[in-house]
Order: sequence, then C-alpha cells, then structure tokens
Amino acid sequence: MPAEIRAVSTKELRQNFKKYADDITNFGETVIVTRPENKNVVVISESEYNSWQETNYLLASQKNRNALQNSINQLDKPDSKSHLLTPTEFEQLAND
Repeated sequence: MPAEIRAVSTKELRQNFKKYADDITNFGETVIVTRPENKNVVVISESEYNSWQETNYLLASQKNRNALQNSINQLDKPDSKSHLLTPTEFEQLAND
C-alpha cells in the first residue's frame, strides 16, 4: 500500500515539525508543504530520497535500462529461475 501523502501549511509544519518528521521517517509518509503562489515543497525521508536517486542512476543509461528489461523479460518466461547477479555479472550483462 502506498504511503500517505499529506498537505500542510508552513505554519502547521513549523508548529508540529517533530510529529511530521517522525511520521515521514517511521511510516514513509510524504508531506507537501503548501506555500503561496503554488511554490510548494515536498518532504520525504532520506531513505526514500536515496532510493529515488538509485533508481534514477540505474535508469540513466540505455545499457542499464536494456539489462534491466532483459532481466524482467527472462523472469516472465515459464522456465525462468531466480538468480542474484553479482555486481560484476550485472556490469557484464549491461555491457553486452
């Protein structure tokens, strides 16, 4: 189930920062801080941010996207077997 997304004002965030920070880090919530002229800010946990950064990195190159798609296609085959790749094996697959 996706984490809850909550919109709060800057005043509300300031007054209850600890509660919101705890909810963000403990429950994976996302908080949209509403500001004038729709210049809103989104607050997420560091681990969520790092996950997004890793995904962006993995999808940044066409070779990586092809390697990931190849892996997904292999998993969809009826005779597929699960196998964890070492970083070296993944690099070799990405460079093919």
